[in-house]
Amino acid sequence: MPRDPDAFLAIVEEQTLPPVIACGGVERVYVDDVIATVRRRALEGGLPDFNHDRVSARDRPFVDVVALANTLPMMAPRRLVEVRDADALREHDVAALEAYLRAPARETVLLLLFAAIDLRDKVIKLLDHHALLCRFEHPRERDMPQHVARRARRHGLTLERGAVDALAATVGADLTLLERALEKLALVAEAGAVTAAMVESHVADTHLEDAFALARAVATGDRAAALRSLGALQGAREEPIRLLGLLAWQVRQAARTRALLDDGHAPNEIGRELSLYADRLQAALAAAKRGDGPAHAARLTLLARADRLLKGSRQPPWLVMHRLVLDLCPPAPRGGVDAGPSGPPRR
Repeated sequence: MPRDPDAFLAIVEEQTLPPVIACGGVERVYVDDVIATVRRRALEGGLPDFNHDRVSARDRPFVDVVALANTLPMMAPRRLVEVRDADALREHDVAALEAYLRAPARETVLLLLFAAIDLRDKVIKLLDHHALLCRFEHPRERDMPQHVARRARRHGLTLERGAVDALAATVGADLTLLERALEKLALVAEAGAVTAAMVESHVADTHLEDAFALARAVATGDRAAALRSLGALQGAREEPIRLLGLLAWQVRQAARTRALLDDGHAPNEIGRELSLYADRLQAALAAAKRGDGPAHAARLTLLARADRLLKGSRQPPWLVMHRLVLDLCPPAPRGGVDAGPSGPPRR
């Protein structure tokens, strides 16, 4: 059984459909994806109205489902038998299910839909050995960036890294909210390209506005503003690891701008290269000029070390973040010259 939704969905979406597919779990967005994809692929090239049976396991014994599955398709290469409430399959259905799994109809795709999947259940164990089975659970917040990228591809969108982090910061681990956000972005994205600025303009909530304010303050070295934004985000119970991704995007952008400046590129050329214009280009140029190439590299090192601390140490996450912001925004020395990063977060 594929433990990763990516592996399961890759089979359902791209490979030959297996004769028996089963899925379920708390994350219904993925279940709905499977239903839509299997319907489209199993019924293409035929007459859907005559080759699609939808039944509930609460209302029909499995022997009836087997009879439907063994019916030949009408003027089509395949037929689809979709069984809702598969949790209702009981001990007396096991024999019929096992017999069908050992010799499934080649012309039929049997789709079993569960509300929940208990790996200890006898029916589930049977399907695990003889069918394509997946349990969809709520994603962990630290895994949200990969879910954001995956869901965006389904909408035909290409997200820059900053946009991925921004969306993960605003929707948390809620894939339903992510779907709504991606639907909004699909309406405004030219050629499907989505930037962090577009997320800020069209999707941002109060928490995300605070997160962008934090990223901008860090980029410009405004220690007081950065600490105010960080305090607001902590009060709102934001996740530090997601904020780190947004900070990393902002600092990487400043580092790339610095590198282009050092290579002799004019500001308008840098704007075209990085898709930055007007006020955003000026902000990136100002952030880039705060330090030379090694100084920006040191800031990226600070972020990488903070990432390791957040993921692998027992230090309080918000303590790591406060130290990181202080290190990224050192106080300017007398005379007003920027001091640059003060060193890595303390271990």
